[in-house]
Parts: sequence; structure tokens; C-alpha cells
Amino acid sequence: MAKMHHFAPNLIFLLLAFCACARSNDVEDTKVTQKAEQVAETVRQKAQASEKAEGSQDLVKDKVSLKKTAKGEPVIEQTGEASSYGQEFQGKTTANGEKFDKNDLTAAHPTLPLGTKAKVTNLKNGRSVDVRINDRGPYVKGRDIDVSQGAAKKLDITKSGIAPVKIEAKLPSSETPTRSGSRSASEETAHDNK
Repeated sequence: MAKMHHFAPNLIFLLLAFCACARSNDVEDTKVTQKAEQVAETVRQKAQASEKAEGSQDLVKDKVSLKKTAKGEPVIEQTGEASSYGQEFQGKTTANGEKFDKNDLTAAHPTLPLGTKAKVTNLKNGRSVDVRINDRGPYVKGRDIDVSQGAAKKLDITKSGIAPVKIEAKLPSSETPTRSGSRSASEETAHDNK
């Protein structure tokens, strides 16, 4: 009985510590979900504006939703139109300061945080590719994401140049810093072509 008496305070301490850790994780999960909801709303607003501009290139109804993985991680799911970067962007500086390489599996998105990893699926043929958002764009009205030529090959959109896609984006744990004042590769080319 005396052993049990000494054991009880230790058990209570362990239970309190476990509860505090669980609450801390719940608070962190809530913050991550709130951040994902904010980003999803920004993506939704941009997608709605883009949908109006699509005209004859409206291949799929633009839609944005927030889902959770089996592990409870938030994923922003967007359907819309994808196009691919052209040769003229090769070597130009992207929004996060990298040099654009058409063969890398990267993409430009107008609102997803830089550094976001996304699975892009061609809704016509079911092919998919994992990309990293490292640039801003597309700057063609009615498009929701620009993928590198390397990613476009995997999606089999190099001939048509555009396809209806589903984007499943997992936000980075922390925002990737961007070089202030630098323009994206597609902004540079759009500016240079004026």
C-alpha cells in the first residue's frame, strides 16, 4: 500500500505532462489549419477571378477546397487549367531567387506560398507529377498554374500546352523567403515583351 501511495503522484504528474503535450499539439494543429484556411481562401478568390477570364479555354470548373490527409495535415485542393512555361523563361530568376530550369519539376502559382509542394494531376489522362512552387504566375488570363516543361512532359501536356488539372498542395512548414524586389521569370519575360 505504501508503494502505491508513492506511485500515485508520479502517475498524476505523467498524466498532466501528457495532457499538456496533447494540448500543445492541438494548438499547433489549429494554427496550421487556420493558416491553410487563409491560403485556401486567397486561392479561391484568385481562382474565381481567373474562371471569369477563361472563355473558350475553360476546360474544367475551377474549385478550391481544404481537405486533410490521413495524418490530419491540411491539403488545399484546386481544380483548374494548367499550362507550361516556354523556352523563353530558361535561366531567368524565379520569384524565390532560383534560376528557372525547364527540366526541374517546378511550377508557378499566383497565390500558393513559395516552397509549397503540390501534386498536379492531368484530369484528361490521370497522369500526375509532384512539383514545388518556386515562381509566380501564370500571367495568361484563365490559367491557374504554369508547370515547367519537365513537369509538362510527365503530365503529357506538351502538345496541347494546356490541360484541366487537380492541384493538391501541402503548405511548407515555414514560408520560404523571397528576394524582395525581384521579379519572377514570367514577369521578366512579360515585361521584356511589352
